[in-house]
Amino acid sequence: MTEVVTPGFVNGLGISLWTEGDLALARAEVQPEFFAPGTDRVRMGVLATLVDMVAGSPAHSIINPTVDLRVSLLAPAPTSGAIELVTYPVKSGRLLFIGETLLHTGDVARPFARSVCTFMNKPLDSERTGIFPVGLLGAEHYDASLQLREPEPGVFEMDNHDIVRNGANGTVQGGAQALLAELAGERALELSEASDHEAVDLEIRYLNRVKEGPVVARAEVVPGGFDGLWVRVATTEPPVGNRIVSLTTLQYRGL
Repeated sequence: MTEVVTPGFVNGLGISLWTEGDLALARAEVQPEFFAPGTDRVRMGVLATLVDMVAGSPAHSIINPTVDLRVSLLAPAPTSGAIELVTYPVKSGRLLFIGETLLHTGDVARPFARSVCTFMNKPLDSERTGIFPVGLLGAEHYDASLQLREPEPGVFEMDNHDIVRNGANGTVQGGAQALLAELAGERALELSEASDHEAVDLEIRYLNRVKEGPVVARAEVVPGGFDGLWVRVATTEPPVGNRIVSLTTLQYRGL
């Protein structure tokens, strides 16, 4: 009997994962669903999700949860072909695992993006094979998969629904939170009349799990004098005392 895979945020990546020695590696074909609608630019939130998958699957075990994750573009992401990733263990301690991940298109010496992330070094009670099923996203593209509402200008609300829910612990998947912050940041720039920007750096810190949802993302443009624009996004869970779920900082540059 063929197993039916439920549509989901991770399932739609089409990611393959494996290890070689102490390295964790991954590969995913670029899909149109990865792009910001109407462009050929891979979403930073999608890149963050790919990193989260491979860096959270080091040689010694599948681990969870993610503590923080940063991904920075060094060059434009590919518009076709494969994205390849390799995670180097920086530290594997009793409490924390820190991994450095390079994203490339075949030559690891010429990465187009770099990431450093931290995990609680807590093994999941799961077999490595098949833990990240390949299936359907369940939406036309990753932006639409979030199923966002905008109850007031610049404020995005998202339910903890089936597509974005993390099966390991029931919270909102970390990559979905990163993409939510990316979209909230774009909206904040649009409202400040600074549209036509793309994210080139995303740093997210996971502070509390989502108990039920919905979550709310509020973005604010951070004043600064260097090149590019910076945005701070706080994602909170109003039904649980409006406690903060994650805090994201993004850098955008003009197109």
